[in-house]
Amino acid sequence: MEISLAVAIGFVVAFSLASLIFHFEKKTLRKNFEREARTYLAQARQEQSESDRILSAIDLGIIYYDPQGQISINNQAAHDLLAQVPDNFHAFLDTYGQSNGMAAQIALGKSYSSALIPLQDRMIYISIQAVGQSPSLAHVVLVRDATRQYQEEQQRKEYVSNVSHELRTPLTTLKSYSESLIDWGIAEKQRSQILKDVQKIYDESTHMEQLIEDLNLLSSLDEASIHRYMHIELLDIAGLVKNLVDRMQGQAQERGLEMHAYVVNQVPRIYGDRNQMERIVANLITNALKYSRDQGHVDVYIGAIRDEVYVKIKDDGIGIDKDQQAKIFERFYRVDDSRARQSGGRGLGLAIVKELVDLQQGAISLESTLAVGSEFTIMFPSEKKILRQALYEFTTDGHASNALTEAAEEDLAELARSCGLVAKWNGLQGPEHQRLLRAINDLT
Repeated sequence: MEISLAVAIGFVVAFSLASLIFHFEKKTLRKNFEREARTYLAQARQEQSESDRILSAIDLGIIYYDPQGQISINNQAAHDLLAQVPDNFHAFLDTYGQSNGMAAQIALGKSYSSALIPLQDRMIYISIQAVGQSPSLAHVVLVRDATRQYQEEQQRKEYVSNVSHELRTPLTTLKSYSESLIDWGIAEKQRSQILKDVQKIYDESTHMEQLIEDLNLLSSLDEASIHRYMHIELLDIAGLVKNLVDRMQGQAQERGLEMHAYVVNQVPRIYGDRNQMERIVANLITNALKYSRDQGHVDVYIGAIRDEVYVKIKDDGIGIDKDQQAKIFERFYRVDDSRARQSGGRGLGLAIVKELVDLQQGAISLESTLAVGSEFTIMFPSEKKILRQALYEFTTDGHASNALTEAAEEDLAELARSCGLVAKWNGLQGPEHQRLLRAINDLT
């Protein structure tokens, strides 16, 4: 009896202990499962958050329509680029794919379709890629702003068209006058007629030659390495401009125009390429002479305002309408097309001027009133300003940011030596830096 009781008690104790262990393990397993589940959910939320951040950070619109045609993924860029983002793929095609053929291509089973569509003041590029196996196809839609690329492409097409037109015009003249000499024969024409034809052929060939030179110059200006071919030196801009005005007096007299140059105040030297600077000023004077009224005036002013040197070319000619002034520096743009052609204008002069001015770290502006006249002003940094800029660049970044400050380094080093300093730019202390700045400001 005692043995049976002992066995029974042992069984009860063992069962109770097993139950306790079971419940403890179950509780432990549940806790472990809940902990792992929380960890997994936290990781999933983190990954989703990172995905959302990535999608919201890129400027490419992304939309994903699942096999049921319902929107599943989209980012903020898609909403910014499109007027609306439909929840249904068929609605998306109805909105953006009807007039451009995307909807038809998708309906025909094409796996890829794209189109460039105008939306408000932008050009939006949309591409659709089918994903998966038919009939359960999902679709990924990519949306990007293609306005800049579209405008550049249009400008390239316009540029090619303008170049072709400009070359075709003198070629047509050359051909027609050459045919006249061939068909009629030199013996059957009077000497004066022959000379007239040959002169016309020469004039048009010269026009073509100048056009090609201008195109080559613009092409070289488009190259990032153009500053390597610039010869930057200190220039007496007042003397340079006055000399140009004297040399061009013959052109003014042919038109019965009066042209004068005025030095308004003391004009400091500037850094620049002499040939480019002469071309800038000569081109602006030529335009002023070309568009002035007969018996009119062209006045050229040279002066300085603080650390800037200016050259102002003023005429009392036909003027430029306000609507045209914003386009005046575009390539092949002419204010008065018929008069420009008669004067040999190619529509490239002011475009070249603008790019050459930019290369000299300058700026150009225009004030004009229709039927009253025009005033072009070009401004360039003075010698002192470039030296201060060069000092700042060499003591901070250690190198020049443009051709002018690069050319100024030798002058800056010479000025430092005159102050008893060694031109180790990164090693200049505060007082030494200030001493060199004072030396720059004391330059005459």
